[in-house]
This record gives sequence, C-alpha cells and structure tokens, in this order.
Amino acid sequence: MAKHACQLNFLCRSDGSALYSIGNTVALASVNGPGEVKMFHRHYNRSHLEVCYSPATGQCMIAERALESVILHTVEQVILLHLHPRTATNVTIQEMQSDGLTLSASINATCMALLDAGVQMKSTFAAVTCCLTSAGTIIIEPTEAEIKESVAVATFVFDGHALNVLSAHQEGCLNTENFNACLKKCQTAAKDVLNFYRRIMEEKYSSDIS
Repeated sequence: MAKHACQLNFLCRSDGSALYSIGNTVALASVNGPGEVKMFHRHYNRSHLEVCYSPATGQCMIAERALESVILHTVEQVILLHLHPRTATNVTIQEMQSDGLTLSASINATCMALLDAGVQMKSTFAAVTCCLTSAGTIIIEPTEAEIKESVAVATFVFDGHALNVLSAHQEGCLNTENFNACLKKCQTAAKDVLNFYRRIMEEKYSSDIS
C-alpha cells in the first residue's frame, strides 16, 4: 500500500477539514454545518447535504461529476441527517495533486473532515483503489502509470463497522472472479486505512488534552 498522511483542521474557517494524501495524490476536504440553508433546500425531516468537488486544474467535466456523485452517495449513507432538519451540511473537496488515486483520497479526506467537525455518523468509512493488470495481478493503491497500463480499476468504499460496501466505482471490465478478488483485497486494505484513522484521531485528542 502507498503511504497515507493526514493533517486535520487544515482550514481555520471551516467547521472541520482534512488534508489527506495517498502516495502522491493529495485531496483537501472541508465541512461546514449543519447550519443555515436556503429556503428551496430546506427539508422538514433532514439536513440538506451538498458535496462540491473541484479538480486541481480546469472545470468540472463528466468524469469529475461522476466522482462527486459517488462521494455524495457515500456520505448520505453515513451522516445522521435526520438529527438536524431544516439545515444544510456542505462538503467541499479540492483536488490538490493527483497520481491516480483521486477518488479514494477525496473520500478518505471527507471522512476525516467530518470527524474533525464532529458531525454525527453511523460509522466511519474508508476507500481503497486497486487495478488489475493484463497479467491478472491486482495492485492495491496503484500509481497513475500503473493504472494506465491496467485493464480495469476499481474503488470500493467500506463502512467502519462490518466492512460492508457502501459504494463502488469501476472503469474497465472485470469478470465475477476478478471483481470478487479485487473486493476481497481492498476490504483487507481498508482495515489498515481505518487503523490509520484511529491513530490520527487519537493524536488529535491527546494533543487537545495536553
């Protein structure tokens, strides 16, 4: 696996933020809310959730909107939105640097930013990306060069309790056997990501106490 690093409370003007890197891929996520919401987004039974993703350069195109949709779908499943009706919760993700792992870095940054903001969730969540080479080898957290030479790439997002799949994103073709093999390897790698989260949060709270 590539090296993971995370800096919490990176932005002073947000309720929570995290700068998260996996290898040479870096994403910055910030969270604001639950807070005020515009009238047309006001729901009587839950908080309105908005996710905005921005690439490092250029405008958001179809590919970026697809990533944004995966992130939104993931976060919707874990945030306890019903606890804060008639409010809005805003998640903003900025791609800082990419080496093929933008989606997983963005999702993991989002989870850490939500934890930093103290947003109530059913569980934490962790994303892991893998690719399948033409020789049938599965590479966990590959570089962009490795992805370009692969036949398929998949990102799985797991919840922090039972490691159930919350969402998935795939490019290229995987048969059932290869898909299940990728899923199993990513599921194992997700345990290390969740342990990394735990260490970061322990460091945060131990420094707050001291």
